[in-house]
Amino acid sequence: MGSIGQPSQRVLIIGAGITGLLIAQGLEQAGIPYAVFESEDASATRRREWTMVVHWGLPLLEELLPEHLSKRLSETYPNPSLDYHAYPNNTHRLYDGNTGEMMLERGVDGRIVRVSRRKLRALCREGIEIKFGHALDKIVFDDVDGTVTAQFANGAKETGSLIVGADGAHSAVRRELFGPEKGSATPLDLTFLALTARYSDPEKARFVAAAHPVFCVVAADDGIVFMAIQDVPDPERPETWAIQLYMNWQGKDESTTTNEERQKDMRRRASKLAEPFRSAFLWLPEDMEIKYNDLAAWVPSPWDSHDGRVTLAGDAAHAMPPHRGQGLNQAIQDAQNLVEAMKTIQQSGDHQPAIVQAYSDEVVERGGKETRLSLEASRSITLEAFKKGPWVKHGLGKVSE
Repeated sequence: MGSIGQPSQRVLIIGAGITGLLIAQGLEQAGIPYAVFESEDASATRRREWTMVVHWGLPLLEELLPEHLSKRLSETYPNPSLDYHAYPNNTHRLYDGNTGEMMLERGVDGRIVRVSRRKLRALCREGIEIKFGHALDKIVFDDVDGTVTAQFANGAKETGSLIVGADGAHSAVRRELFGPEKGSATPLDLTFLALTARYSDPEKARFVAAAHPVFCVVAADDGIVFMAIQDVPDPERPETWAIQLYMNWQGKDESTTTNEERQKDMRRRASKLAEPFRSAFLWLPEDMEIKYNDLAAWVPSPWDSHDGRVTLAGDAAHAMPPHRGQGLNQAIQDAQNLVEAMKTIQQSGDHQPAIVQAYSDEVVERGGKETRLSLEASRSITLEAFKKGPWVKHGLGKVSE
């Protein structure tokens, strides 16, 4: 439907990540014209793969997708063979990294699942036309026609009634709204190591995965470890499993500049952990490439929607660290709320400025609360701080809970 409708009726979605695609799927079902623009080329590939947790946002995700795609959500799960309603698959666990003792186990109503970022994006992309190679350069408002135009670095121009910035933590739309300084995400003073482990020995794979069949968090004296099942091609062959490992701590160590130094530092930290977390890292190949990931955050503040012609969603609206597992769920809520707002505009015909501004204000309030709480969690990554921190206090629930 991307090319259907007059320009003044179209929603211009900047960013073809999961947030932008979910908005497009919702608009598609509602019969509301839209177009999706992505700065990367169609041939661009991202080597790094990771999983994300979905819990309270799962019913909204199923509603945003058309029924034939919603029924296929299990294809995006790392291990589709699991019953995610059954214990312990419907829980999350917290371990004491010093002793290996399980300190906390919480269940959820319904399901808690992890999804592959790559597989979920591919599912959400089905049936959606994307205009690749369109990096946003400028936004121009026409106050006479009441329209907005996106100008792209490739020279293309597209006009519609609303621009939605769904272009991630380093959003170009957000920088247009706030300027380059206020609109830029702030780097966090954290060292964040993320990697994918595969153990050729099936018994080693079983030993590591025994901590939890989906994911768990491990709090130790000088940081936290996170483990999640990333891919299970064959449940009966553990040697085929991929396990996602995170290790992060406060501060950035600029001395570990070579891979050998990063390996040594990782193994030094891992050697202090209890099993199976200790061996999860120590069994990794000594020549495996170890990279540190840069984390950044942007706490939302109110923006001018220019008479309902521009707004933000997902990481563009509230870039938060992953320490409370809320990013995707908040983005799904944004997508659901925006689609409902556009349906109301379609029905009312002339209330777009107030409706889009109300949507934006709610995103700022809800997303701001969660971003601040997630930042607090990112600073509570020693064992004693973690016990008093947001993960223990709130679990995976919404801030209001």
